[in-house]
Amino acid sequence: MLLQYRVLPTARIGIDELRGYIVRTFGWETWRETSAQLQEAIAQIRQFPESGHVPVELEGFADGTFRQVLSGKNRVIYQVRDDVLYVHLVCDTRRDVQALLQRIVLRLL
Repeated sequence: MLLQYRVLPTARIGIDELRGYIVRTFGWETWRETSAQLQEAIAQIRQFPESGHVPVELEGFADGTFRQVLSGKNRVIYQVRDDVLYVHLVCDTRRDVQALLQRIVLRLL
C-alpha cells in the first residue's frame, strides 16, 4: 500500500532553493535528474516508510518520528502520521538543518 503524501511549505521552499542553486551551477539537465531522483525517493518512502533513519539533528524530537532518506546529495526529511507521509524538508546534505529550519520558519511567518 502506498501512503498518501503531502509536501509541506517548508519542503517546497527547500526544493525551490535547491532547484535555483542546481540550475545556476550545473544547468537544467542536472536539475531534471535530481528532481527525478527526489521523486523516486519519495515513492520509495511511500512504499517503505520505516526505511529511513532518524536524522542526528532531530534525535529525541517528536519521539523520533522524523526520519530521512538520502537522494544523491540531498536529504528528504519526513514524518508519517495517521497513514499520511508528510515531507518536511528537502535540502543538500551539506546544509545545517537546524539553521535552515529556523530561516524557513521565519520566512513563513
